[in-house]
Amino acid sequence: MQNTFLRAIFVAINGLIFVGSIILNLLAIVYILSTRDKTTIAMLVVNLAIADMIHAMGIIFFSSNLFTRSWVFGEFGCIFSLTADVLCTVVIVYTVAALSFERYIDARSTLTAKFRSLITFGSLVLIWTLGLLVPYPFIFYTYLAESNSPPSNNSLKNSTPMYTCQSHLSERELLVHEIILYVIAFIIPYSIIVIFSLKLLKFLRDWLKRKEKLTRTSVARKRTRGVKLVLCIVLSFLICYTPFWAFKFYTRFIVDENVVRRPVLQRILSYVHLLVVLLNHFESILNPLFFIVLTERFCLTFSKHRQRRSRLFGTPSSAIILAGGRKSMKMAASTSTVIAKSAKTNGLLAGHNNHYDNKEKMPVIVQSL
Repeated sequence: MQNTFLRAIFVAINGLIFVGSIILNLLAIVYILSTRDKTTIAMLVVNLAIADMIHAMGIIFFSSNLFTRSWVFGEFGCIFSLTADVLCTVVIVYTVAALSFERYIDARSTLTAKFRSLITFGSLVLIWTLGLLVPYPFIFYTYLAESNSPPSNNSLKNSTPMYTCQSHLSERELLVHEIILYVIAFIIPYSIIVIFSLKLLKFLRDWLKRKEKLTRTSVARKRTRGVKLVLCIVLSFLICYTPFWAFKFYTRFIVDENVVRRPVLQRILSYVHLLVVLLNHFESILNPLFFIVLTERFCLTFSKHRQRRSRLFGTPSSAIILAGGRKSMKMAASTSTVIAKSAKTNGLLAGHNNHYDNKEKMPVIVQSL
């Protein structure tokens, strides 16, 4: 991108996405760990938040490379940036697939929570193992080399060497690895996501129809909230990641190299590439936002903390009201003892009626995510 103003805007937006991603994902992780929630969906959300934060670190490398055409992070920066990008892409896509599959199993299966937790933990180990195996060529065959691009007038004046990340592998070997990456990180997980998301939509529609006839409405609300959370995460993932894979496939396998060398088309492709990368990183903000908005216990916990803070830092008028309330409570306590003594005889006479009333007023336990 040659326009400095547009580059500055793009870097500023990327910086906001980076800060928002770190803060929101940390907030979600701290909340889940503080509540000691060991459900399967909580484990997957924490794993997704960790992968989103690591993936957001790629914004630093990508944004700095816009202003400095030379790579300034050294050979370790090349290996780390490429490896982390592929690793987090694989982990994120398979975690979203695991979320859609887990919600469907929760809706249809009768497995115990402990057994499902063991299956989820094992799937997370497999996901991170696969994520570390896929970027194998970038880990061991990447090196830092001087750029062979023709120098501009400014570079002639400064005579500063320019560096880029290169690979020891041939072009054919890199092409084979990219095809494998498409199969592992795109075709297989996307198929799982689409299939089980459609099943979840069908389940949600049937469940909402039966909700009025069910007696355990709290369980219905819990399951529908979990399904809605997963469907929102899946939808945001498909919106944010599908353009990235489509653009990558188009520039790699469809468009001709001679066409790419045209200045106008090259500029258009550079702008589209920036927008696709921006949308790709924006997904790391949407996931914790959906978790915060669609998790009822998170909102309740936040409101409780706010109430505690208002009690600690209450106004003087509220303190006066509390002081006056203590006197009224003492008076109410003295009158209540008199009423209790007088009502003791009536309570013995109507004991059988109170017994049936207590049976009718059963406490209702509301479960949520």
